Amino acid sequence: MSAPQLAPDRPAAALTPRRTLTRRQAFWSVGGLLALFLMASTAPSPMYAIYQQRWGFSATVLTEVFAVYMVGILAALVLLGGLSDRIGRRPVLLASVALEIVSMVVLAFAPGVGWLFLGRVLQGIATGAATSAISGSLLDFQPAGTGRGATINAVAAGAGMAVGSAAAGLLVQFAPMPTTLSYLLLIAGFAVSLAVLWAMPEPVLVSGSLRDSLRPQRPTVPAGRGKVFALLATTMLATWSVGGMFMSLGPSVAKGLVGGGSYLIGGLAVGAVTGVGAIAQLLLSGWSGRRSVRVAAPLLIVGLAGVAASVLVGSAAMFFGGAVVLGIGWGLMFVGGFRLMTALADPDSRAGTASMIYVVAYLSSAVPSVVLGILTTHIGLTTSTLIFAIAAALFATVAWTSTHVRT
Repeated sequence: MSAPQLAPDRPAAALTPRRTLTRRQAFWSVGGLLALFLMASTAPSPMYAIYQQRWGFSATVLTEVFAVYMVGILAALVLLGGLSDRIGRRPVLLASVALEIVSMVVLAFAPGVGWLFLGRVLQGIATGAATSAISGSLLDFQPAGTGRGATINAVAAGAGMAVGSAAAGLLVQFAPMPTTLSYLLLIAGFAVSLAVLWAMPEPVLVSGSLRDSLRPQRPTVPAGRGKVFALLATTMLATWSVGGMFMSLGPSVAKGLVGGGSYLIGGLAVGAVTGVGAIAQLLLSGWSGRRSVRVAAPLLIVGLAGVAASVLVGSAAMFFGGAVVLGIGWGLMFVGGFRLMTALADPDSRAGTASMIYVVAYLSSAVPSVVLGILTTHIGLTTSTLIFAIAAALFATVAWTSTHVRT
């Protein structure tokens, strides 16, 4: 079977006359779709406290609900990570959005914790299949000679998670149907995205038989670059271990420090990290990947120290101050690491390489969050947070070191 080829960089009309979006419009559209998927990923965070009260489950179950979403993502990345390199970006994205809508319906009307698990698994599969195809599309459609695809990939992810958690927190706190309305609004957004995707030009020219193309395609490490890729993967470990903690237990820590019942506080805890991170990525988008990582590592360590100190002294102000510093480091580490790792990919394996990056990222998020949930159940939230802060600081140190190692 011959390898898939990217369509040449020519006007969208020349590629697919039936489509209406230009390459530039397609670039920003898929970036917006990534933000929408990540909004949906953090939307449940402010609702977890309600789910716990309603169904009476422990912190361990809470982090398992978060982790099962990651399991769905990982399964999709492993089985479907390079599929869009074979059958095209549009078919994978259309199917992913359709499945995401189904998952939103399940979550919106979940009658018990079992349905919550089901909805998150379906959401994870949809998100995993979509992220690799979107990452490949951003690299396909980015202006020639720029690294804008990697930048928008990181910014859209951070902004989406921030807006998703904060907006859901507002709706849970002040709007009717606190565990339903956010999902209904997301369903409407994904429905609109189906029409946009239908108008998107297809950047991949598929060759070979349909049967071969539909075989599961595993995530790939760029040929001959395994050592470099492994070293740079520590940037994802540092970034997403912090993200996993804040998306699963961060709202509980924040609410405990504030001492009130505001669900908005829980959403802001996630938004403080991911939103500030997205702003840092935009403002410092001209930085090289290596410089971003080297600056990010000490910021992550300082931010983690602030969060750890806040739970010791019981200061909400110190917690959010640490979260802001942590957010700057999180944003720079993510965009810097992603830029360095995607630069290793060959043009015909972009989605597969992006999938491998996300495999590392989501494993780095899921495993620590589950361990943290188990620790919280047995030794308490304060001690668990301190242990996590020390471990995450070590990850950041290793990531910083990786940029100084000659490969």
